[in-house]
Parts: sequence; structure tokens; C-alpha cells
Amino acid sequence: MADAPPDAETASFHRLNDAIRAELAALAAEDAGAIEAATAEKLAALRAVHADVAAGAAPQRALLEQARDLNAEAMLRARAKMLSVEKRLANVQAIAGKPPALTYGRDGRWA
Repeated sequence: MADAPPDAETASFHRLNDAIRAELAALAAEDAGAIEAATAEKLAALRAVHADVAAGAAPQRALLEQARDLNAEAMLRARAKMLSVEKRLANVQAIAGKPPALTYGRDGRWA
């Protein structure tokens, strides 16, 4: 679905969606520098949206819903990558001979 060209009132909302799309692309490329830059741009765009709404601009519900959905997808991808890295680290630790971390049960005893 193509977005309408941004006008002055919707520019910050489009900027937010574009920033989240850039973050998704950086996550897909597994480029740490690009992820960091895209996340910083997303936060700046979010501040701009907040400032526009605080200044009286009408919230663009469709664009905000799209941003919410894109951000949820980015969160899921980031979480999946984090779990993958944790598994790889656990494998490396096992190969290196480090014992697994101690785990305690709900009652504070050994699991």
C-alpha cells in the first residue's frame, strides 16, 4: 500500500513510518550500525510526531496505526535476533567448557 505524498501536516507521521521501515531493513541486513542509526532516526521522528500533535496537528490515525504495526514487527524481529544470539553464545560457552548457568525454581531451590 503506497502512502499519499506527505504534506506539512502529515510529514512527521510519514517520517516515522519511513524510519521504522529503515529499522526493519537494517534488522534484516543484520547491520549493527544501520540498526543504531535507524533506531535513533525513529526516536527523533517519534519526538517530531509528539511535538506536532502537542502543537495542535490532528493525529493521523491511519498512519499511526501503520507505525504501530511496523514497530511491532520490528520488535518481534529484534527479539528473534536476540534469542538467536543467546543460543549461539550458549553453544560457544558449552564448546569452551563453561557449565550452564544455575537455574533456580519458583521456590528458590535448584531446578
